[in-house]
Amino acid sequence: MTDSTWLFIECCWVAWLVYWVIMAFTTKRTVERGGFIGYRLVAGILIVGLLAAGRLLHVSSQSQLWQTTLALGVVADCVVLAGAAFTVWARITLGRNWSAEVTFKQDHQLIESGPYALARHPIYTGLIVMALGTAIDYGRAFGFAVLIALCGSLWWKARQEERIMSRHFPDAYAEYSKHVRAIIPFVL
Repeated sequence: MTDSTWLFIECCWVAWLVYWVIMAFTTKRTVERGGFIGYRLVAGILIVGLLAAGRLLHVSSQSQLWQTTLALGVVADCVVLAGAAFTVWARITLGRNWSAEVTFKQDHQLIESGPYALARHPIYTGLIVMALGTAIDYGRAFGFAVLIALCGSLWWKARQEERIMSRHFPDAYAEYSKHVRAIIPFVL
């Protein structure tokens, strides 16, 4: 990783976090909560499991997988920026229905436009893309362990959200799910 590309990635994550915290104050009142611990537990178990597997295979979490050139760093920067832009687009489209936790909001709406026409969980898509770009730039095994843990925890959280949405929008969500993939547009 180069200092300039890594700095850009850090700034993207900080800007994303600041935006997310500020926007958290603009949501509707929660009327139902889903699981709070599940996806966090999945992430923790995956990190511990991957670190244990690495030890068994004699791979350090800090093992350098490759040396990031400036060109690769710039590509990683673009990947992180694209992921961040996708999450912000999704957050804007979701509006006041958004929550950091698995919840159902007062006067909740099923959003199917914008990035939600491409993926049922576009914020997760963007976060995974951001984490992938970060792991590529970082170039160490630990970065990919975090990416895998993030994917597992977001998959778990997506399943919880889908149960709530299916319960509140049984026909509409079933139809939506037939036509729009969960995380990776047109694939998964």
